[in-house]
Amino acid sequence: MMEHDARTAGAPAAPPPARWAAIRRLLEPRGAEIRQAARLLVSVLLSDLLARAVHLHEPVWSVITSVIVTQSRITQTLTTGRDQIVGTLVGAGAGLFAILLVQTGTMPGWLAFWLALTPLALLAAARPNLRFAAVTLMIVLLFPISGDPFLRPLDRIASILIGVVTSLVVTMFVLHDGARGDVLTASGRLIADIADLLDRALRGELDHDTIETIDEACRTHLQEIYGAVAETRVEGLRVLRRRPDPLLDVLPGLLRRLRGSAVFAARAATEAGELPTVDAALDAERRALARVLSQLSRRCARAARGRRLIAREDAATVLAVLHPPGPHWSPPMQFTLGMLHDDLERAVRAVWSDGAALPYPEANKNGG
Repeated sequence: MMEHDARTAGAPAAPPPARWAAIRRLLEPRGAEIRQAARLLVSVLLSDLLARAVHLHEPVWSVITSVIVTQSRITQTLTTGRDQIVGTLVGAGAGLFAILLVQTGTMPGWLAFWLALTPLALLAAARPNLRFAAVTLMIVLLFPISGDPFLRPLDRIASILIGVVTSLVVTMFVLHDGARGDVLTASGRLIADIADLLDRALRGELDHDTIETIDEACRTHLQEIYGAVAETRVEGLRVLRRRPDPLLDVLPGLLRRLRGSAVFAARAATEAGELPTVDAALDAERRALARVLSQLSRRCARAARGRRLIAREDAATVLAVLHPPGPHWSPPMQFTLGMLHDDLERAVRAVWSDGAALPYPEANKNGG
């Protein structure tokens, strides 16, 4: 018993659960940056190992390429990798032409270099995504290497291709963030901004310039949503499996319409002079919109964290607090609030059903 107690006393104590929870809370806000740093390190390591395994003369170009191409999003990596490959092939072709001119004695090296660089500079000016062509030409001609000069472009093309392919594989499969969660997180933020916009507008606190400022933030969230939706279509090779996601198919369009109708309603409320005469209706409308939008934002945030718990209220219960604008509203406000309620109802039903509920009637799908 004494020996057992001694061994127990000498063993390191496991950190309490509260300590791990504190560490997770500390790292969570920087989780995306940490994962991207890990992906970049893995990409650099693998590209260097592969370049050395195939006995390339200059594996450093594989490493440099992996640093350039490895992005946080697969779509960004695909775009950068495509530009890198096309630019490399064009630049290598120009480099081979310049080497041929030098080897045949047609012109000196410096003149051949400028002759090849000039069209590539014009190409980069017209198509900035092809600027890697000029970089490749400089790598081929300005960095000396022993051996056959015509093998230089081929060796460096192989190095760059290894860096690109390694970056694509690592970005797609190593610690990749779920883009669906990014869509729903950005959606929750957009809805929260819409709720703030409507609440302040119905309180009479906004002017035209402030509405435009808030709307700019909303448009930024929409861009994030569309970018994350594009990411979901390529992550994990889903582009080959073609598995639809009903919610993501309709959610960006629904939120775009909701943002537009909310801005329209905010402007109408700000410019309407009769609002002080409908204080009771105004307060009820403000509270109803705040409640529905808050529940919708929380639902998106919960789904983004992978929580599939069903809320206590179904969609119909959530929407029950919204009532058609009555005759006490001016005609412009009746129209804008009616449009806002309609778009909000479609968004709620789509999110609560995970995209199963049709956002628009079947009869209107072909009619725009």
